[in-house]
Amino acid sequence: MRKRYPVRRSELARAARFIAALGLPTLLAGILAHRSGVIGAQDLANTLLAAVVLGLTGVAMSCIAIANWWNKGGIGVADAARGLFYGLIMLAPAAAVLAATAAFPPLTDVSTDLNDPPSFAGEPLALVSASAAAASGEIQRGAYPDIVSRRFRISPSDLHAAVLKVVEKERWTVLAELPPDMRDAPTLIEVKTQVPVVAIANDLTIRVRPDRTGALIDVRARSALPTHDLGLNAWRIRGFYRALDETLTEAYGDIAKLTVTAEEAAATVVEELPLLTEQPQSAGAGAVPLPSMKPLAVPSGPGSLPGELDEIYEEDLPQG
Repeated sequence: MRKRYPVRRSELARAARFIAALGLPTLLAGILAHRSGVIGAQDLANTLLAAVVLGLTGVAMSCIAIANWWNKGGIGVADAARGLFYGLIMLAPAAAVLAATAAFPPLTDVSTDLNDPPSFAGEPLALVSASAAAASGEIQRGAYPDIVSRRFRISPSDLHAAVLKVVEKERWTVLAELPPDMRDAPTLIEVKTQVPVVAIANDLTIRVRPDRTGALIDVRARSALPTHDLGLNAWRIRGFYRALDETLTEAYGDIAKLTVTAEEAAATVVEELPLLTEQPQSAGAGAVPLPSMKPLAVPSGPGSLPGELDEIYEEDLPQG
């Protein structure tokens, strides 16, 4: 009778596979809950952190199990390999977040007009000091030099119509709108967008104003993330500009003929209307003469009206 030695099985490898695999449903549950509105952006970040901790723990336990298998033998290396694979999958989102944090500045609000940014509906008064706002503006200028206002050789109402086409095409949710009541009237539209898959919200407010060359458009993006937008605000503004160029190209043809550069705008001279008199009258130049009678007053007695006004007030005179 042959003697059989018991085969060593690594329980650590089985535990590593279970813990690392648990991170995937944790992450998916957090994304689905955030997309459905059950949890907010901060809770989504906490869920991502929990999934990363599970993945990192599974990777560490898998590495220890593989080292024990190499030294002592036994079975369970397949469980350790699966745990290592699942853990690396969980570490991929964390690596992406860390890379975006290092690559982009810590901003949560990006605007094409830093001096007079478009306002959001119901936005409270800013509590940030002027020095902090200036520092944030300098950071944005250094990181996103292409995020600037744009001018087009069309009326503000036509540009607003193109913006609405973009909103409809991208299926964004309109939160507030100030439509144009005249062709040269300023307009404003606020929309809600979401990042694909994770559904992180980016609120956009788009302002169109009349300009000496046609129309001036400004865009402001605000992220729901509390401390760092991970570059999503600038990405959203660039995407909006690309979609707007496509819409204007479909409607007018060559986009280059519609776009006004900063040099062209600076060289444009607006002709002012001449004064009615060479010497403008000052406020105390003279008193305004008063009329001899009230314009709407009707004389009471017959014969007191001039001949040419008798027929006009004939029906208003008392009878009898």
